[in-house]
Amino acid sequence: MTLVQLIEGALAEGRYRVPASEYGIDLIVQPEVTLISASRFTGIPEDLRDQWETDIEGEGGELLLEAAGRSCYQSWHNPAGRTNHEYLRNIIRQGHGSVLEHANYTVYLRGVSRSLTHEMVRHRAGCSYSQLSQRYVDSSEVAFVVPPALFGMEGLLREWARACRATLDSYVALADGLAGVAPDRKKQRECARSVLPNCTETHLVMTANVRAWRHILSLRGSEHAEAEIRRLASRLLEVLSSHVPLFWDYRVGEGPDGIPTVYRVEQD
Repeated sequence: MTLVQLIEGALAEGRYRVPASEYGIDLIVQPEVTLISASRFTGIPEDLRDQWETDIEGEGGELLLEAAGRSCYQSWHNPAGRTNHEYLRNIIRQGHGSVLEHANYTVYLRGVSRSLTHEMVRHRAGCSYSQLSQRYVDSSEVAFVVPPALFGMEGLLREWARACRATLDSYVALADGLAGVAPDRKKQRECARSVLPNCTETHLVMTANVRAWRHILSLRGSEHAEAEIRRLASRLLEVLSSHVPLFWDYRVGEGPDGIPTVYRVEQD
C-alpha cells in the first residue's frame, strides 16, 4: 500500500495515527482534540438568584458568563427580556470581552507537531499549557506529523518518511551511545532529542478562557495561517461547539488549498 493510500484510509476511518511499516515509523494524519474540563457554575447569592430572570438552568459556562455580565449593572430582573443566547451575543457585539474571560475550557491535544505547539504557546493572555517533555519521555517510538501540503504526493511523501526514519535512527544511536557516559536517562534524551525534526508528534494540555479561544480561532483558523494549525483550529471549533454554546458565530470553510478555515460571521 502506498503512503497516499495509508493516509487516505486513515482519514476516511477517522484515525489520527497510522503505521507506515515499510519505513518503521508511525504517521500522524490529523490532530486529536479531547475536551477534558469545562467551567462549572455553582450559583450566586440566594437573594440575587431570586431576582434573576433567565431562560436556562444548570451549571454551564454560558450561565456563569451571564451572571458575570449582569453583576456589572445588577440587571438581574432582565429589563431587556433577553434570552441567555441573546444576552451573550449582545455582550460580544458591544465588545465587553472581559466578561468572556470567566469561563475556561481545557483540551488534550494529540497528533500535533512541535512546530505547531511552538506557535500555539505564543498565545499567553488567558491561556495555560502543559506539554510532553522530551527530556523525560523516551522518543524512540515517536510518530511524525505529515505536513498537509504533502498529502497526495507519493514521491515527496517517501522522501519525507525516509528523512524521519533517519532522524529516529540517529536519536536511538545517540541515546544508546550516551548510556555508558551519562547514566542519567534525562541527560541522554536531552542530547538525543536535538536531532528530532519539527514534525515530531507531541502532546499538549491547553486551557483557555472563552475570549482567548475566540481570538485563537480567528487567528489560527485564517486562510493565512499555517496549514497544520489551521486544520487544528477547525477541529477545536468542532469540539468546543459540541460542548459549549458560545461559538455560534464561527463557521468552518475551505481554503484555496483544500485545508479547512475558520471564520466568523458578523451578527446583527
